[in-house]
Amino acid sequence: MIQHFLFVKLEDAHAEGREAFAGRLRALFAEAGVDAKIGLPADAGAAKWDLSIVIDAASLEAWHAQAKAPEVQAIFDEVAAHAHVTKRWSFDVGADAEDDVL
Repeated sequence: MIQHFLFVKLEDAHAEGREAFAGRLRALFAEAGVDAKIGLPADAGAAKWDLSIVIDAASLEAWHAQAKAPEVQAIFDEVAAHAHVTKRWSFDVGADAEDDVL
């Protein structure tokens, strides 16, 4: 299983509305059939970013195919239109990642 992480620092003009924007992104990803979790900063270290997006996919190939879908591209275009900086990475978390406990 792959988890694709996207961290977003919004433009100052959009930072005040980050909670509403997070809700909109949740709805858009759900409509597109994407297993995405949208997060807001929970501690001081995370506060350097306005949003996190974590997308689960069966494989890197599956993620790449999903990311190319027009409705997903439209979501990322909307994120880019509001973002000052984005960082993204994909991690292989193994087949049983949901069973891992720290």
